Amino acid sequence: MLLKIATYLIRRAERRLGVSFDYIHKIARTDLGLLFRYNRLFGFLDPNRKTPPLAYHTARLRGALAADCGTCVEAEINLAKSKGIQGQVIDRILSSDYETLPTDIVAVARLSDAVAGRREDDPEAREIIRQNYGEAGLIELGFAMNGAALLPGIKRAMGYATACNVDILRKRLGA
Repeated sequence: MLLKIATYLIRRAERRLGVSFDYIHKIARTDLGLLFRYNRLFGFLDPNRKTPPLAYHTARLRGALAADCGTCVEAEINLAKSKGIQGQVIDRILSSDYETLPTDIVAVARLSDAVAGRREDDPEAREIIRQNYGEAGLIELGFAMNGAALLPGIKRAMGYATACNVDILRKRLGA
């Protein structure tokens, strides 16, 4: 019975995000305890309460790109769109075309690229983020960028990750 409920909830999430969660179905079929642990992890990473949606989703998009998982980036695009972020803005974030983005959003993208992408630091970007969103905002963005990079790692370990073709994803935006 619990597996049926879990399957229903996973399918509902798939419809909401517009991607397949084959690997989550596999976790559910293998061990419901592991599914509950995964869900706690996902729930810990997901809430956006301390920063504006554009900053939060910039961190998630750049984190997912760093992990190079196509369906994860696609899910992040769909999440950002569902929060009202325009396709042209998402396209700029995906293509690293930061020239027309606000300074605080550029800082979020830069720190995400440094931390999640290159495993480096960017103290200047971090300070801009602190000035704009405070320490709590910085921490939430740290959760967002690294969380978006963590979930593809779980998929990759299980053999479910797909390579990311940013050009195809950008074309789907119609930007």
